[in-house]
Amino acid sequence: MRVPFLAVAAALLLSGCQGLGPATLGAGRGAYNDVIARTDSEQTLGLIVRLRYSDPIGLLAVSSVTANLRFSAQAAGEAGIGADSNFAGNLVPFSAGVAYEDNPTISYTPVDGQAFLRQWLKPIPLETLVPVMQAGENLEALLKLMVDRMNGLPSGGDAARDDRAAFARAVKLLGQLRGLGLVTWIPPSGRGGRWEMIVSGYAPAHTAEVEELLRLLGIAGDTRKGAAISIPMELGVRVGAFAGLAVQTRSIAEIMRAAADAIEVPEDHVKTGVVAPTSAPAADGLQLRIHSSRKAPSRPNVALKHRGFWYYVDDTDLVSKRTFQNIQTLFLAGLSEATRNQQKAPVLTIPVK
Repeated sequence: MRVPFLAVAAALLLSGCQGLGPATLGAGRGAYNDVIARTDSEQTLGLIVRLRYSDPIGLLAVSSVTANLRFSAQAAGEAGIGADSNFAGNLVPFSAGVAYEDNPTISYTPVDGQAFLRQWLKPIPLETLVPVMQAGENLEALLKLMVDRMNGLPSGGDAARDDRAAFARAVKLLGQLRGLGLVTWIPPSGRGGRWEMIVSGYAPAHTAEVEELLRLLGIAGDTRKGAAISIPMELGVRVGAFAGLAVQTRSIAEIMRAAADAIEVPEDHVKTGVVAPTSAPAADGLQLRIHSSRKAPSRPNVALKHRGFWYYVDDTDLVSKRTFQNIQTLFLAGLSEATRNQQKAPVLTIPVK
């Protein structure tokens, strides 16, 4: 005779399952986040590669991930009545099992062409540039990436060597002074207000650096008494009597195309005419190297396969990794803005089993 113990076993299992929810969140959230981060990087690299080859492009933004978790538990126990010889070795005193099933539903939003085109082509606004300048770890690299000119001083790889050297020196001085807390930025206030760059507390130890920076940028400023210098900023070309800092920023399209020029494309593809050879000046100015290989790379930071070759950023190339991270951050910010409140685009929802 068998006697079930389901009630007792179920109570034991339910008490043990109380910690499954938090444990599942701890494991599941990190796993989903890792996959989304990796696929975002692959989509960014894929766009760069396709731009280089003038291949068709398409973008999907992950709009939501719904994790449907289902638990089931079962337990049973057996006991014998009568002589031991009737059931010895044939009974299981207690058995239990817990089943866990995760059925996520992932929704993708195709990027609306018109909304994305506006974000793709417009220059990076000062509302984005200035906080990056204020908080960025490597100001020189960030400004080379995002800024085309400051008061006419060019940064591009196709600019004259002396002009590029002057730009590099100006941003290096700017980074040093900001690192010392001698340069800060103030957001616009009042109607028609502008961003302002404030240089203060520099005298006497760093007066020479401030004077050199002002000279390179063509900005007048009296440093003899060590007074704070307020420099108005605006986006665009310096014209007329404007005595501040005019900044011409790049668009996301320009940044991504410069990144595409930095790809070391396969020689076979150059010979067959499907792609142009690598532009060394653009690659050097951007501080980014994207390699290609027939074999899967052994140490990629991000990699994908296209046209039979692997394209990747090497995990040991710290400069390229940081540059790619900055490019991806700018690109994803624009992508997020383009997909915000977009109800016209269809949503692709995929249940995963």
